[in-house]
Amino acid sequence: MRRKTFSTIFTLGITAGLLAGCGSGESVDQQDSDQQEGVQSADAYAGVVKTSIYVKGYEGGPGVPKLIIELEDAVDSVDPSGWQVMTAGSERTVTDVYTSDENGNPQENSNFIAIDMETGFNDETFSVIGSPFTYNTTTSMNEWSPAYEVAIAAPSVTIEDETYSLSITEDAVNNRISPDTDLFTARATFSGTYVNPMTDQAEELTLSTAAYEPADLSEGEANPLVIWLHGQGEGGTDPDIAILGNEVSALAKEEIQSYFKTDDVTGAYVLAVQAPTYWMDEGDGTNGNGSGISRYTEILMDTSNDNVAAHPDVDTDRIYLGGCSNGGYMTMNMVIHYPDYFAAAYPICEAYAYYEYERNSDGTYVKASEEATGTSAFLKTGRVWFTEEKLQAIKDLPIWFVQSADDPVVVPANYLLPTYQALVQAGAENTWVSYFETVEGTDSPGTTYMGHFSWIYLFNNQVTGVQDKAAIAASTDAETFGSEPSNAAGGGTAAATVGGTTYANIFEWLNAQSR
Repeated sequence: MRRKTFSTIFTLGITAGLLAGCGSGESVDQQDSDQQEGVQSADAYAGVVKTSIYVKGYEGGPGVPKLIIELEDAVDSVDPSGWQVMTAGSERTVTDVYTSDENGNPQENSNFIAIDMETGFNDETFSVIGSPFTYNTTTSMNEWSPAYEVAIAAPSVTIEDETYSLSITEDAVNNRISPDTDLFTARATFSGTYVNPMTDQAEELTLSTAAYEPADLSEGEANPLVIWLHGQGEGGTDPDIAILGNEVSALAKEEIQSYFKTDDVTGAYVLAVQAPTYWMDEGDGTNGNGSGISRYTEILMDTSNDNVAAHPDVDTDRIYLGGCSNGGYMTMNMVIHYPDYFAAAYPICEAYAYYEYERNSDGTYVKASEEATGTSAFLKTGRVWFTEEKLQAIKDLPIWFVQSADDPVVVPANYLLPTYQALVQAGAENTWVSYFETVEGTDSPGTTYMGHFSWIYLFNNQVTGVQDKAAIAASTDAETFGSEPSNAAGGGTAAATVGGTTYANIFEWLNAQSR
């Protein structure tokens, strides 16, 4: 055992006043006094090997609800009182401390100590408190933070019948444990040469993938494949960003997987595909507005075919495609280009434009500056992008849309609502929309998210009701298009009924769709 004695340890570059709020309900002064007394009476343990962050996907993005400390020696016991923790500059509330295994599961007589902490959503940063992600304002993408400093101060840990204190300051960004991303055991890339739609020149492209495979696969089974396409902020070359950014791990967990299980099928494959830039990228590396053809259209189809070829047990009549925002655009783009390939689609806050937008002579988009906000905006024309040809290509394809009426990013009146009305008026029978008033969370009860976050309802398995098709078909309102958003009714007071069968939610419906 390595030991080193200190007189005090609660420095850590953190002031006592900042740390004083963690722990019990004692007064700050009394808590400081008690903690300092305990600290000064214990030697500081010098055998800390490393500290790991436990990363979990939440409805608001990734968070760190647990830290795991590895020690050189087995711990007899640990006193959970008086622990003070900061992560990434945020003071954390400690809820429990206990000995654990290397993954943070409770275990006696172990060299590991787990620290459980409260999590919450920061409305100012639009991220979970203590998130390991940093939003790059230049690329408009999420990245792993370049550093993730953990500061821990603890007054009492018993090792070989001796009491020690702990003082740790460490950059733990590369010490990550993530059961949510570990569910996606198969990682791959797919590359090929394709024609850039903007330049008409050949270019090399690569997409990254992460796949969940159902347990207990056996020869002869026919398992459905659920494909997920990320939003604008989750592009890059690390699929973990895409999995954690929108809580995609929910698709691989029991609550949702149970809808795809039968006596003969053990669950659904889940394939998360990541573009290096944006699904709306038309060829110049920038994000668009949903009124153009993606440079990734052909390679995404080839990537799907390659994945299916590697898994002969995939039921090719039950391939389901969905995604949010940028990924919702790409979902619509793909089913329009390949309407006979997919059994159903589930676009979330889809950004496939109904109207065209003004372009410059070089094919780039015209942007108008807004002096009041200091931002710029695309200029919508009166020309329809979702043409009659595109409508006819997909009107017989099962589609279930999801969006919130207060979405400020993908305004429903410019995207979903006119598109859906056109489909209904064209006679689309197995086409539905769940339309919410606002986005209300469940991880932290009472949290209202920005309206664009409607994928939360999908991953929380709360998409149940649908809008009244008759009202939408008959509406002449260019703002609501006959829709009546409803949180209480799970997106609408009507029910998705196909061939006399009524479906309780979007996943029950999805599992029933076949080419």
